This record gives sequence, structure tokens and C-alpha cells, in this order.
Amino acid sequence: MHLSQRFIAILLAFSLALPPVVAEELPELGDVASNDLSLATEKKIGLQIMHEIRWREPSYLDDADVEAYLNQLGNRLAAVSSDPGFGFYFFTINDPNINAFAMPGGYIGVHTGLIVSAQTESELAGVLGHEISHVTQRHIARQVFQSKQIGMASMVAMGLALLAARSSGQMAGAAIATTQAGAISAQLAFSRDFEREADRQGFDILRRSGFDVRGMAVFFERLQKAVRLYENNATAYLRTHPLTGERLTDMQNRESAVPYRQVADSVDFQLVRAKVRAMQGTPGEAVKDLDKLLQERKFASEPAIRYGLAFALYRNRDWAAAEREIDTIRRLKVSAPMLEHLRADLRIAQGDVAGA
Repeated sequence: MHLSQRFIAILLAFSLALPPVVAEELPELGDVASNDLSLATEKKIGLQIMHEIRWREPSYLDDADVEAYLNQLGNRLAAVSSDPGFGFYFFTINDPNINAFAMPGGYIGVHTGLIVSAQTESELAGVLGHEISHVTQRHIARQVFQSKQIGMASMVAMGLALLAARSSGQMAGAAIATTQAGAISAQLAFSRDFEREADRQGFDILRRSGFDVRGMAVFFERLQKAVRLYENNATAYLRTHPLTGERLTDMQNRESAVPYRQVADSVDFQLVRAKVRAMQGTPGEAVKDLDKLLQERKFASEPAIRYGLAFALYRNRDWAAAEREIDTIRRLKVSAPMLEHLRADLRIAQGDVAGA
């Protein structure tokens, strides 16, 4: 899929922050044909892009619980992919848009909006399986590096312009118009054949990893219906993964051949979704949102919604109320490292380092 404009800027500008010696070790992209791009080179480029995201991207979510869960889930899926030894790293972007994207070298970004909107763990796994397949099939390497016409100099020029214009949409538009952004964006777009191949491979990953294979089609179909219902622009994911009727039909045909079996969501999935929701808005707004869901009993898991409320209360510095919610969760016979992590954070916030 496309990288967002912000990440295109990072992709094109990452070499600027490197010391000259390191930058000289990177290949000139215009000199590398897609078929000749080594995996080592692709991973080196991906590592440098990830470095830039960590240090320059404000929406990068540095949360140990969420990142640990995504990597646990993602590597479970990658282990049954066509290239289980590739080596993946999953990270989170704090953005309400429903999106996920793959980068060179096996780095896969997941928006918080996708985590919240996925109603089952199998739906989230379906999207990740699709992105993993783009990587294992070398779609990124074949698309981004297939042209010998894109030189590093022009890419750096665009990256500088976009980085300087991040706070202004008009300036960013001007930057795109005055550089080779259009041509480069076209290089980052996956073809329909690549999308269909990622669908097929992603389906097999879901099946082999024990998730509900219907998760992929159900998620995409719900997104498509939501767009039609509200008559607005497509979600970020559908803009970058155009969903044709043919693709959706292919997904449904494949799943019809697999016997149905119910797959329960993991406790960690439920807790992570609740935590991500509790991160949204101001602390007071988050408390009000989660408390309303709890009072109206609009939840799939009471322990998860109470955990989300506890985290919102922690953000709101209401330590005692947060502790009470965690105690209630324990009485519901739910145990998870994320709960103990929050309890430790609460103790530290109150000056009880030994207790933490």
C-alpha cells in the first residue's frame, strides 16, 4: 500500500540525518534494479527509515504494552508465512485513521484507529497477514526499486520540502508540485496483481495460524459499507488498498471452502484495544467515554473495559479510582502482565517505588 505523505517524507529524507560514513554505505536507489536488490540492502534501508520514525515522527506510539502485543501477534502470523525466517518488527502510530502499512525490511506500522476498529482479533490478524505477505513476496522491493530513473538526489529534495512543510497542507501541496513526488508516489503504489497475491497469502497465513479466516473479508466489507453509509471519502486503508468487488468475492469464495469454527479473542487483544481507546482525547474525556460504556454495558469484555477505564483514570491522576478498577478486574479472575504493569505505574505515581 501507499505510505502516508508523512512517511513518504521520512522515507525520502532518512539519509540526511545519517553521518556521512553511514550514508555512503547505503545504495544509490537509482542504481539498483528491483531484481538485484539484496535482502540485506532492503533491511538496511528499512532500519534507517525506522530510526527516523522513532526520532522524528510525533505520532510514533512508544508504548511497551501495545508494541509487545503487536509483535507477539505479528510474529505468530509471520511464523506460518511463506518466509518465516524473514524477521519482522511491528510498531504503532497514534492516528485515528484506519490504516496499516509495510516498509522495506519487514517493518510494519499499525494505526491505533485500526486496532480500535477491529472487532475481533481475527480481523486485525487478517490485515497484518496481508501486510506480511507484501513483505515476504518482495512487493515493496519490486515496486519502490523497480525504476532506474529515480535518483537519490531528487528523492532527498522532495524529502526536505515535505519535512519543512509538515505543519502546512498548502506548503506540502506546493512541495509535491515542485518535486518528483508524483512519480515517486506512483512507485510506492502496489499493483492489483500484488494486492490479489497479498490477499491469497494473507488468507493462508490466517488459516495456518489458527485464526478465523472470515476475519479478512468481514473487516474489509464493513469498511466498505461504512464508507457508503456516510458518503464520505474512503478510509486511509481503502484509499491505499482499493477494494474491488472481485477482491472481496475472491476472499469470500476462499473462506466458503473452510469449515467454520469460532475463535475466541485473546485477553491481550481485548486489553490493548481498551488501552488504545483510553489514550484518545483528554484524560477527562477518556474517563467519561469508558465510564459511559461501562454503565451502559456496551462492551464485549467487562474486564477489558474496566482496564481501559483504569488507564484513563491513571491519565487523569485519579490513582485511588484506578486502583479500585484493577481490584475489580482481579475479582473477575482475569490476570495479565498489562494489569500488573499499570498497577506498578500507579504505585510509582504515588511515590511507592518499592511497591512497584
